[in-house]
Amino acid sequence: MNTYSNQPIILLGGFLIDISAYEEMSEYIKSRTGNKVVIVPVNKFLWLSTNWSFGWKIILDRVEEIVKELSKESPTNKVTLIGHSSGGMILRLYLSDLLFNQKIYNGKKYANCLVTLGSPNQAKRATYLRNFVSSKLPGSFYSKTVSYVSVAGELDLNGPIATKTSLRLSKPSYRALNGNGDVIGDGLVPRDSALLIGSKQIVLKETAHGKAFGKDWYGSQNKVEEWFNKSLR
Repeated sequence: MNTYSNQPIILLGGFLIDISAYEEMSEYIKSRTGNKVVIVPVNKFLWLSTNWSFGWKIILDRVEEIVKELSKESPTNKVTLIGHSSGGMILRLYLSDLLFNQKIYNGKKYANCLVTLGSPNQAKRATYLRNFVSSKLPGSFYSKTVSYVSVAGELDLNGPIATKTSLRLSKPSYRALNGNGDVIGDGLVPRDSALLIGSKQIVLKETAHGKAFGKDWYGSQNKVEEWFNKSLR
């Protein structure tokens, strides 16, 4: 399957990241494919509510509304999903036919591809909701009908693009997710955590989790171009 066949693309960002951060990514993909790209509107207040299941539900409902609308416009009747960080975990749940907070989304009926960018897909230690996804929907759970692509970054914490934020947060975050702070990652999520089991896996050198962690991150045009083109191969 062509990951970016002529169908709309829905992008869900990461925890506490303003949607304006994804405009560069959106514009590049639009220019490269001619496809419609929609960023799911989620503000910082709503992201803070994702510590509870009702916060996930609000975001899932927004995703569902956009997906159903755009799938009607799609020549394939399907859409492509892209999720950055926690957004990737939420989209993995959206694909499922599990009952979640008294609702079944069954997004695999409308989406045939999911790309995750720096998402903590596997973690030895995880929040309750992330663990729910990992335990109930391990790996590329719907790979018979959905193409999964996972992208991980490798950031040299002593290199020229790393920030003070990545130096301060990387090891505690790696330790919290992986049990070991001395691993390779993007400044927040360990590489091995981001590479979803069973998916097409892409590793980007000198790539930070977000703008706060390094000059070049998954949403920088040069990095978007890199993971985008690799995902097509």
